[in-house]
Amino acid sequence: MILGRAGGLWRRQGQETPRAARDDGRAPLVRAGVRGFLALEKRDLVAIVALVLLSLFLRFASPIFPDFLTASGGMNIAGMGAASSTNSPPAECTPVPVGPPGKDSTGTTVNHVDVKQCGFIFDEVYFPVDAAKDLRQPAASYFDPEPPLAKLLMAPPIATMGFTTWSWRISTAIFGSLLVGIIYLVALRLRRDRWFASAAALFVALDGLAFVESRTGVIDIIAIFFVALFYYMFLLHWQARTRRQWRATLYLMALVAGLAFAAKLTALAPLVIAAALITVRGISPWLAGMVSAIRRIAGPRRHEVVMWRAAAGRFALVHYTVAMLIGGAIFCASFSRYLTIEHTDVYRFTACSPGTTGLTGTADTLQVPRMKVGPATVPDPVQAVANIIDITEAGLQYHEQECHPHPYASRWYTWPVMVHPVLFYYVQTGAASADNPTVASITDMGNPALWWLAIPALLACIWRLTRGPPWWRLFVSILGLASLSVMIITFHAAQQPDNVTVRVSPGTLFTIAFIGVVVFSACITVSAVVSRRFVPAFMVLGYMTSWILWVVGNERRVLFFYHALGMLLFAALALAYVLAGLRNTVVRVGGRQWSLEPLAWAATIAVVASFIFFYPAWTALPMPDSDHQMRLWVDAW
Repeated sequence: MILGRAGGLWRRQGQETPRAARDDGRAPLVRAGVRGFLALEKRDLVAIVALVLLSLFLRFASPIFPDFLTASGGMNIAGMGAASSTNSPPAECTPVPVGPPGKDSTGTTVNHVDVKQCGFIFDEVYFPVDAAKDLRQPAASYFDPEPPLAKLLMAPPIATMGFTTWSWRISTAIFGSLLVGIIYLVALRLRRDRWFASAAALFVALDGLAFVESRTGVIDIIAIFFVALFYYMFLLHWQARTRRQWRATLYLMALVAGLAFAAKLTALAPLVIAAALITVRGISPWLAGMVSAIRRIAGPRRHEVVMWRAAAGRFALVHYTVAMLIGGAIFCASFSRYLTIEHTDVYRFTACSPGTTGLTGTADTLQVPRMKVGPATVPDPVQAVANIIDITEAGLQYHEQECHPHPYASRWYTWPVMVHPVLFYYVQTGAASADNPTVASITDMGNPALWWLAIPALLACIWRLTRGPPWWRLFVSILGLASLSVMIITFHAAQQPDNVTVRVSPGTLFTIAFIGVVVFSACITVSAVVSRRFVPAFMVLGYMTSWILWVVGNERRVLFFYHALGMLLFAALALAYVLAGLRNTVVRVGGRQWSLEPLAWAATIAVVASFIFFYPAWTALPMPDSDHQMRLWVDAW
């Protein structure tokens, strides 16, 4: 098969070009077949594999000691950070193999969750234990306000290797590494620029937040993997040109959406983005016909929109309805193991009591959903769905009522600059009175070179996406920045300075500013659909949605910096997008032309250098306290 290239998109030579494509040389070409539609070449697969393997090595082999190339007989590579004896004294470790309860050397009945374990880091005291409880025979009851899929994915290594720090972190390391490959695919789908795709994936691979979460037995990196996979499926659906492509990508997107929600409810952000963009694309002809301002900001005739609407056909709403049902079915299916357990601890929290345990409520009991069909006992699907609804409601009530303070909590508006990340682990060896004791710590601070440079990159994306008359560009930019500034100022003014009361009432002005941000996001959505600026609009919309959806929650309860994982994806994409643009930019100063490509490489090198510099603070690499203090660029205490 011979392929020809035109306009950056692939088509088969000799294939009949649709009428819409013949009208305008800028029209997209139909890419037939799976290979043509995915538009992946061998060099793309090589790049993906190389980036994923690099990420796997860094996540599994760390901490790598500075003398790993020269020292002999020393511990040059510890592996999985706090799983090593470097920072987890062996005397505290009591790993017990997974399996039915048995007897220890003293004759006491034990199992893998009855004994004290070593090496727990932050919320590892919850999620790996829940995964181990799922493996019990019979399974043990537990209450977790998050859906069960991430714990189920953590369970196979525990079942194989026993309940150890290595086993409960393997799944997160794998999914955190695969996330890097998914970001490459997302970037390549946004723009056929392999430098852009490689840079975006490399930035995620070398970010401290993703790095720490990938090496810790918590569920967030697994959830964000499915979120990124959903974005990729959405872009495939968005770029569908034939009916077969449209339907296949829709149902794949529904499948991944169900998995994303089954991992964590943070999947709401990509679902909102997809629903908003698809809705505006569906009604864009009527919008452009009724609102003259939209016609003025629109680019040339969007043939891909015409082709996408033709591919959707008359029964598009029916297919979307079926897709939502499929996503719901996948979500329910993730509770299959959970429903085999009689749960006596489904807590119904009804009030917040900051002065006591933080929550008050009652515990409900959910029976295993069974029913009799003649002499046989079979699962009761109606009761199963009712149980899932009860469990989900109880989890949402927990998130709404949970109000106790936490020393590592942070406000939503501090996340872009990482004011207060979470200190996962800290240990000091030697006398406390020593002038410069050895310390080891793990903090989920992001890579400053990435997060801080992403802010001007996103501002540049806002300026680029607002094509059209100057008044439109100024209106959208000022609306977004002014509304966001008022939100931050009013929220900060209303918060409690002593971190005891976490309830915040920012007032009417905050609500008005929040509405302004919503209108700003709506303008971005319209620009993404009707103008030829989808790529920067998609990045800004993704960053803002992943960020602002947490705002309402922060009025009710404490939040942590790792909730910004969804923002990281678009911070990396936006920075890589702007740097890719700089590589092709030449400015004239006087009579000479200067290429801006060195700036792009300098920023990329800065991200790599920042990763190397902060690597010890992400891997619990023992170092003198003076060196540790050099790396506290944010408030990690």
